[in-house]
Amino acid sequence: MESWGKVPDAMGEDFESAAQATARSAEPDGSPAAAVEADGELEPSSAEGTDSVLGRLDARLAEAQRLLSRQTELTERLHAENQSLRAGEVRSAQMPLVRDLIRLSDDLERMRSVAVESASDLAVIHESLLDILARNGIEGFAPAPGERFDPRLHSVAGTEATDDERLDKTVAEVVRTGFRWGSGEVVRVAEIRAYRATEPG
Repeated sequence: MESWGKVPDAMGEDFESAAQATARSAEPDGSPAAAVEADGELEPSSAEGTDSVLGRLDARLAEAQRLLSRQTELTERLHAENQSLRAGEVRSAQMPLVRDLIRLSDDLERMRSVAVESASDLAVIHESLLDILARNGIEGFAPAPGERFDPRLHSVAGTEATDDERLDKTVAEVVRTGFRWGSGEVVRVAEIRAYRATEPG
């Protein structure tokens, strides 16, 4: 009778042990090796995802910077072209008046050489006129004697013979002053007399 009383206890202990073993086997492995293994499975995919996102962001940023630089370049070029166009329009509008003032300057210069008594007064008027042109961006120019003839700047109004071949096709005398814009664009070429070498004979 006593042995039968102990059987249920022994069976209860076995059932309890089996249940605990089963529970432990069902729980995830909490060992460090298992944790490392789990981390190892997550870290590569996480790192690859971050690198991919950063790479796309860098590419988009580089493209945005390129487009911004291009836009800035286009804006500056359009501004420069607009300024150049406006300057050209202003010059075109000024040209009739400029030519009249230049002709007046020519007349005053001729009068100074003829009207000896009023030469000083005419000189003052002439200088004032040249000053007006200069304030509007136009300057007179006259080539120096001996300067090489340049068809872009000079026109030949006559020639002077010379036996010095080194002077051939150089400026002998300025007949009429030339005028040009401050930028160098010629309004009117200077009229000159040019040396022409004669053949020995």
